[in-house]
Amino acid sequence: MKPIQADLNEKLLQQEFSKNPDNENIQLKKCQQIAKTFIELENGIAVLSDLQFNKSYVYSGKLADELNIFQDKNIQEIESIWEEELFSKLDSEDVLQKHLLELQFFQLIKTIPFEQHKDYCVVSRLRIADSQKAILHKMFYFTNSKDKNVELALCLYHFDFLNSPLHHGMIINTSNGSIIHQTEAGNSAFLSVREKEILKMIQDGKRSKEIAELLFISINTVNRHRQNILEKLRVGNTTEACTVAAKLKWI
Repeated sequence: MKPIQADLNEKLLQQEFSKNPDNENIQLKKCQQIAKTFIELENGIAVLSDLQFNKSYVYSGKLADELNIFQDKNIQEIESIWEEELFSKLDSEDVLQKHLLELQFFQLIKTIPFEQHKDYCVVSRLRIADSQKAILHKMFYFTNSKDKNVELALCLYHFDFLNSPLHHGMIINTSNGSIIHQTEAGNSAFLSVREKEILKMIQDGKRSKEIAELLFISINTVNRHRQNILEKLRVGNTTEACTVAAKLKWI
C-alpha cells in the first residue's frame, strides 16, 4: 500500500463510529441510488465505500468495459474501501495525488459545519496509463449527524471529454463555486519546512553530520527529523522518502 494511501486508510477506518443502524441504512440506500443513477447517465463507474465495515459497492457502466475491469457482474461488493482494480489502469502519480487530496479533504471536512458537508467534494483528473485519454474523478464524503464522522465515501468516475491537462485536483464548494486548489503549500501539514529542507539535502547526498553543520543544529536533531520524515511518509528508508517527496513535488 502506498504511504499516503496507508495514512488515509488509517484515518478513515479508525474513526469511532456510533451505532445508529436505521440512519446508516437510510444514508446507504440514498447513496446507492445516486450511484445507480450516475452510471446510467454518464456510462461511468461509481464506487460507494462503507468505512465502518471496510467494504465497497462497485457500480460499473461502459467505462468499465473500456478499461476491461469489474467484469464479473454489474454490481460488485469488494472487501476493501479501495478500488485497486481501477487504480491499476491509471497513472500511479495521479493516483498518489488523488489520495493526498482526499486526505486533505478528510482533514478539512472536520472544520466545516455539519450542514455544509454535502456542499463540498473533491475533483481529480487521472490519466489512463499508456493512453492519451484521462478520466475525471469526483468524490463526496457523507458524515454522521451525531458524531460528524465520515461514514461513506462516494467516488464517481467518467471520461474527461475535454481532455484538458490544466488541473490535477481541487476541493470544490458546489454551493458557491469556490475552489481550494491542490498545492504544495496546502500539503505542508505532512512535512515541515525544515523536514523538506533536510530531505532535499539527503537527496543531494549529504550525510547527517554535514547537514547538521550547514543548518547549525545537532546531529541528534537531524536524526530526529529523519525519523519523523520516515514515520510521516510511512516508508522504510530515506531513499524511499525522497522518491515519494519528489513525486509529490515537495522537494
